[in-house]
Amino acid sequence: MKRKRILVVGASGFVGKNLVVELSAQQHVTILVRPKSNVELFKNNDRISIHRGDLEAGWGINEALEEIDLVIHCAAKTMGRSYWEFYNTNTIGTANLIRAMEERNVKKIVYLSSHAACGPSVGNKIVNEHHTRTPISFYGRTKKLAEDLIRNSTLSHVIVRPVSVYGPHDKEILTYVKLLNKGFCPIIGYGPKYLNLIYVKDLVKMIIKIINRDIFANRTYFVNDGRCYSYYSVLDTIARTLGKKNVKIHIPASIAMFVGLLNDVLLPPAKKLVTRDKIRELACQAWVCSNVKAVEEVGFEPRYSFERGIVETIDWYRKSGFLS
Repeated sequence: MKRKRILVVGASGFVGKNLVVELSAQQHVTILVRPKSNVELFKNNDRISIHRGDLEAGWGINEALEEIDLVIHCAAKTMGRSYWEFYNTNTIGTANLIRAMEERNVKKIVYLSSHAACGPSVGNKIVNEHHTRTPISFYGRTKKLAEDLIRNSTLSHVIVRPVSVYGPHDKEILTYVKLLNKGFCPIIGYGPKYLNLIYVKDLVKMIIKIINRDIFANRTYFVNDGRCYSYYSVLDTIARTLGKKNVKIHIPASIAMFVGLLNDVLLPPAKKLVTRDKIRELACQAWVCSNVKAVEEVGFEPRYSFERGIVETIDWYRKSGFLS
């Protein structure tokens, strides 16, 4: 069977980097990145063609789509001060990509959405793909709108909703790792909290399996490693892997929101510890969903527990100079 010619949009992001590295080990890949994106990881790989463009502004997309069979859309804004910052990237950017694909007659897309597009568990119930979407953050709301744009387009699509993703190149969990390396970690609110996780290598394998099995029948899939973790156990596992004791400091949600406001107003993106948008999600009691549909229909087989994945992740942080 002829290999599909693939364009990865958002290749310089966390998931995008891991995906392109894995795909390029198997075949040629075209990537679309912003003009100032760091492509050091890719530039010496003759199996990767690099195109520059801007989804929000709508330029560079048509050129990158030349001779492409399918698109993997990983681009997203995960940190921002206002709803419109998220909307311009996550929603308008997706609309521009869809328009260009339809004009170029590129019919297939894998869209990397998020559990945030559905919203948290209500009453600690496990959500699935049939649940009503009630996102609570700007990020989640704009990803939900992007899902709607894809569903209402002429494209044959698969929407993948990963839960909290971690692994090499991730900077979000690095914040917690650094704090726990110092012996403490803040927790927003009180009471038990539960969540699902997915190691980036398992998520990448899921995306590639969708492509290889040509599952473009307008489906949506939650993706997690099949385990439910308590927030405490996640922090304890990180601390144990680091060889550190940890002190958990509970912060009322109202105070955390004020700290997030100060971060949003006073700090540049590179120095933000947390934003109000992220605090809205962290204050919830449960982010738990079912991966049964992905297992049954795609043959998804997660291989990494958090205990195993965090060892590889912390090892990568140390080798890359992010952690002493």
